[in-house]
Amino acid sequence: MTQETELKLVLDAAHKETALGLCRQFSKGQDEDCLSLQNTYYDTADLRLRQYDIGLRVRRNGNEAEQTVKLAGEVFGGMHSRPEYSLPVTEQGPDITQFDESIWPDDFPAFDIQRELTELFTTNFTRHRWRIPSGDGVIELVLDEGEVLVGEKTQPILEIELEVQGGLVADAYKLARRFITRAKARIGTLSKAARGYLLAEKSILEPFTQTHFVRLNEDDSVGSGLYRALQYSVQHWQHNDACLREKPSVRAIAGIADGMRLCRVVLQQLSKLNVDVNDDITRLEQLLGQLSWLHRYEGFAELTAEDGAYHRALEEHPKLYEQVQEQQEHAAQLELMMLLSKRDDYQLTLLELGELCQRQPQPADDDGMNQKLKPWATERLREDWQEVMTPFDRDAGLRAEHYLKLLPALNGSLQLGYCVGYLFDAVAREKFRAPWLDLARGIREITALKMLRETIKDSDESSVDKLLGWQEMQLESLLFALESSRRAALKQEPYWIA
Repeated sequence: MTQETELKLVLDAAHKETALGLCRQFSKGQDEDCLSLQNTYYDTADLRLRQYDIGLRVRRNGNEAEQTVKLAGEVFGGMHSRPEYSLPVTEQGPDITQFDESIWPDDFPAFDIQRELTELFTTNFTRHRWRIPSGDGVIELVLDEGEVLVGEKTQPILEIELEVQGGLVADAYKLARRFITRAKARIGTLSKAARGYLLAEKSILEPFTQTHFVRLNEDDSVGSGLYRALQYSVQHWQHNDACLREKPSVRAIAGIADGMRLCRVVLQQLSKLNVDVNDDITRLEQLLGQLSWLHRYEGFAELTAEDGAYHRALEEHPKLYEQVQEQQEHAAQLELMMLLSKRDDYQLTLLELGELCQRQPQPADDDGMNQKLKPWATERLREDWQEVMTPFDRDAGLRAEHYLKLLPALNGSLQLGYCVGYLFDAVAREKFRAPWLDLARGIREITALKMLRETIKDSDESSVDKLLGWQEMQLESLLFALESSRRAALKQEPYWIA
């Protein structure tokens, strides 16, 4: 068994020669291997291997052939890590029953699956390979060029892999930075197998539209818990980034923004513990600034949603409704986001956060990272919530402008809850968070109604005054509902002291 640990980078065809030149420069004159590899991937018709997150491949190089099983692994910051097992293969094809049964999950039906194996897709490519000394081992540097094939459908392969074979992971990241800045490489999330399943229409890639609570353990230290939360946040970002490349959509971009915001929250907590991440926070702030158009898009989406509160009323005014739809369409900056995702600062930020998850630095002069996570989380949630709750806790009702100013802090606190809230009772947690989440949604709705007001004023509708009156009535109704949510939220017992 070997533990495959590699960084994967994707290249555009225009930068292939630059990347090849860098490979030869980094190898310092070492001989270059050039292999022609034919790879066939197998699974059952109902994808039983896929259900176990297991990949099965037969690779042929000239007269040599071997079958490889890759078990469940993880990907973050471009680093792919998963155990793999290889054996020689006969002309009859793969035989998974030849592998030691101890490698399989419990109750894995190896013989049943073997009988039902069928060929799904192939990946054929030319591999240029170098071995670069690193630490007590090497970094195997490869450039693969070829294609994924499913029947008559094809998809190009052009990527760099940096596999750590006893070498230093830090060296792999250092090389990756050079490829990003000089050959415009991008972090690769999807393996060749994953791309094959997609091309064969045996899997789908959908954006993660909602964050979940990070799974933590009560015996975690503060450091281990925060780095696990950072890893989750990076994976959330990366998954949606892969969705953006496969099929650009605002949903994918919203998922990217959510991942970035979660990363920022975790980094802010690490910074309070004297971990040097201020540059990472600054870069995230700059990237999120490039996504500020999302707020405008989501506001118009609230107005046009068929299950929303305003859709039916707006449809009664076709000119206005068409104008709202047009503004929603213009607000979506997909092309700009595609360009942003290829920029060095975007790719380097994602890479460096992945490396941070790998290194998990601990400040030498502070033992705060080694304390138990749950007591620290309890105190941190209490302090954070006191800062958020105080401006909400007032006898007089809040106006729209007040709510809008309070939303960023409220969102940040709710995101901190996603990072450490798993440690606490789920029922108490959801009861506490529900009215605050309603409040956050309602405040975002204020933005939608304010945008609607500006659209009405610029519209060609004959009944502008009537529509403005209707909009004002909707806003007052919303503020009344927010007041109810605010008072209900303030009465909730915090779940971290329940």
